[in-house]
Amino acid sequence: MSDHVVHFTRGVGDDDPYTTIMSILSHGRIEARNAFGCATNVHGLGGTQVCACFSEIPLDMLDRLVDRRESRYGVGFRQPTLIAKGAARVWYLDPDTPSRAAFHGMVTKAMTGGVDQADPIWRLTPFVDYLAPNYRFEWEREWRVRGDLIFTPDDVAFLFVPEDLHVAAKAFLIDGGGGAGPAYTCPILDPLWNDEQIQAVLSTLDLAQP
Repeated sequence: MSDHVVHFTRGVGDDDPYTTIMSILSHGRIEARNAFGCATNVHGLGGTQVCACFSEIPLDMLDRLVDRRESRYGVGFRQPTLIAKGAARVWYLDPDTPSRAAFHGMVTKAMTGGVDQADPIWRLTPFVDYLAPNYRFEWEREWRVRGDLIFTPDDVAFLFVPEDLHVAAKAFLIDGGGGAGPAYTCPILDPLWNDEQIQAVLSTLDLAQP
């Protein structure tokens, strides 16, 4: 579907999406803020199910993700980069299927007699979603990382910023925000560009680089 995985920012507290993405880039960290997966309601798991979320949605369909996130600011990574940091695709299980029944049985068994956080099943549950009959969201092709994602500028394949801010963003990011933070020299895209525009920029990347 895509060679890359993307994360779009939302405003956090009083910060708008632009301020949020600049904070993420300055600190080299995408914070895991919420629990995800099929064990979010299991008591006794603490923060083991808290994840940072990403999407493998094709880059020519990013407008759907922009609408959902209400933001045009984000960061893109090559898939091997995130896999090396513990990321995995989300497994979507449909209702009334053998695979869902089997996995649910494993979770139920792991809960018998009390929850042991060291049980390997709890390292899998953040990556498994039970689909509801009337709510399908697998089109996002979601990936997750348990806990925060820590990264360096070399890990970032490209950034998303509205086109009218590209010149200012490049000037700010290349010198590390006036020398106060890390420098980013990766390409900058507008997620609302058409596929031809996006691929013209991505064609300049060395996709063989992990």
